[in-house]
Amino acid sequence: MLKNIVCWLFLVGSLQLGLAHLNEKYTIDIYAGNLNNLTIKSEPFIKINDGYYYFGMDGVNWYVAYEKCRALNSELVTFETLQEFEAVANYLKARDHKFNYWTSGNDLGLEGSYNWFTSGQSITIPKWAPKQPDNSGGREHCIHLGYIWGYSTDFELNDRPCANDQNSLFRYICEAPEPETISIVVWK
Repeated sequence: MLKNIVCWLFLVGSLQLGLAHLNEKYTIDIYAGNLNNLTIKSEPFIKINDGYYYFGMDGVNWYVAYEKCRALNSELVTFETLQEFEAVANYLKARDHKFNYWTSGNDLGLEGSYNWFTSGQSITIPKWAPKQPDNSGGREHCIHLGYIWGYSTDFELNDRPCANDQNSLFRYICEAPEPETISIVVWK
């Protein structure tokens, strides 16, 4: 333990001395944002408004969908605003992708209390299908987005079994954090 502390102190001291020396010879400026509006590659994610989304095409249960998103360093989608929900729904409608998609929503923590898994916030957007969520059969705990009823004309939210149900193998939407860039320019 003492060895680790001494090594850490040596590293911090060396860094400070190095930066002090650099400051004498070079001008160091730090800027925030995307300088010169560089194009940032976001594949396999698609930029929709301010968000980055991946649309998984294979039908899986909620847990596998979550694992697939985590493998992409992302999370199942959390709709924080009605505008975000509408933007994603409009993107899917424009491509005629009227499928069911898992979201991060569930009531796994407390039955009947539906929250976004990734943020812990209550699901407040008014996009539930009529008479949903209903926890049909006492086993519907995960939330998906889809055209719920035969007469549905838009994407809505509904609860379904998270796993162990052949009728609940859905596509999924992953949401990634906004990419960050770092540039280092040294002027001599």
